[in-house]
Parts: sequence; structure tokens; C-alpha cells
Amino acid sequence: MKVLVLAAGFGVRLREVIHGQPKHMASVNGRPFLRHLAELLRRRGVKEIIFSVGYLPQPIKDEFAGYQFSEDDRPMGTGGSLKNAQKFFRTDFLLINGDTYLDINYQKLMSKHKESGAILTIVQKDGINAGAYAVSPKIFPLIPEGTKISLEEETIPHLKACGQINLFPIKASFIDIGSPEGYIEAIKKLK
Repeated sequence: MKVLVLAAGFGVRLREVIHGQPKHMASVNGRPFLRHLAELLRRRGVKEIIFSVGYLPQPIKDEFAGYQFSEDDRPMGTGGSLKNAQKFFRTDFLLINGDTYLDINYQKLMSKHKESGAILTIVQKDGINAGAYAVSPKIFPLIPEGTKISLEEETIPHLKACGQINLFPIKASFIDIGSPEGYIEAIKKLK
């Protein structure tokens, strides 16, 4: 399995905590949050991780030297960043927000996604989008080239209207370090 980790955002809500570094690199018990996430994905069977970077990319590139990167030259939104990484994906893949830690069976997610035949499978907890997806490369022609676009606000509603969304409900909790409260939770739970 391959995964695209979206780590291009500004991290506005965490600015007071992380002081001039990308939120995805916020220190959690002595290691960057993205390192915790990458190790989780490896443990769950992901063979290849591609990082989508934009804002302050160098600390991520330095930490993950030897990995592959899709670099946005300006803010592209989640959909634009996904489109920009198109060259890395010829078959179904995982897409994960780089500020979300979600310990689930990713093999099962991919299997259920393929069975559904949908373009996009959304991982949900209690009806809430958990920031993880299984994606078919059929999504790429639906996203305009070089345009800032939101996957959540623009692409997903379009796919819903076309009957191309599958849902993967979970009971597991997830950590979102996009807020100071989520960051504190990460420090408490990730070792």
C-alpha cells in the first residue's frame, strides 16, 4: 500500500505552540508528530509514504530524507495538493491528513474500498470525517489542474452526488493535532 500524507498546511491554530515550524513537525514527547504517524503507517502495512509539503517544507524534507515529496509552490488546498501528487499513484492508495493520528486496520480499509468500487472511501467516527481515505486514481480527472480546491468542501460533495463515496465507520479514537487541545492529547497518548 502507498499513502499520500497531506502536510502542506499553515497550522494557524497551533502557531503559539510550534513557533515557526510546520504543525506536522510539532514535538510530541521528543519526536516530530509526523515521525509518530509514519511509524504507525509502517506498522499497519504501508510500504511507501509520499509527503505532500508546501508551507515550510524543509524541516519535513530534512527529517524524512530518502522519502518522496510532492511539493506545492503555493497554497493549493487539500484537493489541489492531491492533484499535484498525481504522478505518484497509478493504483488505489491511502490519503491521510498529516495532523491526524488514526490507528486502524488500513489493509481492511483498502479491501473494503476496492470491494465497493467507489472512487473515494471516507473513514468516519460517529459520522465525522476522521481525515483518512482510500482513493482510486479515477479521482484525478475530477480535480482541476493548478487550482486551489478543497477535497472536503468541493470534491467530496461532487462525488456524493455521483454516488462515488463509500463510508468506512470506525470505533477507534483519533488524534487531530490541528488544535492546541488535540496537541495536548497527542502528548498524553503517543509515546
